[in-house]
Amino acid sequence: MTTTGGIAIPERPTAAELAAVRAHDAADTEACIAWYAAATGIPEDEIREAHQRLGKQHANAAGD
Repeated sequence: MTTTGGIAIPERPTAAELAAVRAHDAADTEACIAWYAAATGIPEDEIREAHQRLGKQHANAAGD
């Protein structure tokens, strides 16, 4: 069993278990975006777009 973000994931997770982890990760990301926007004054939409671009660059670099 593996743990990510405080959630235990079995070696062969079900679709529901994976969905729960994705939902938890999305909530964490949104909370971080809101905090960063408040701390820097950068609009949340700009931060979200930059986050998505970085994710795509990472996926491309990994060969996904």
